Amino acid sequence: MAGHGRPPVEDPKTVKVGFRVSEAERDRLLAYCEKMNLTQSQVLKEALELLYKTKP
Repeated sequence: MAGHGRPPVEDPKTVKVGFRVSEAERDRLLAYCEKMNLTQSQVLKEALELLYKTKP
């Protein structure tokens, strides 16, 4: 019985990255996420893309 589960993706996200923040930074991130209706991962990925585009 084939066809169960999700289909394979082109660029699977297999690496997990973590870092520590202060409670104030976490609260600010969570408030931003709620305001923009985004997940923390989405916000951090967008922030990285902006950084890559503005800094050589």
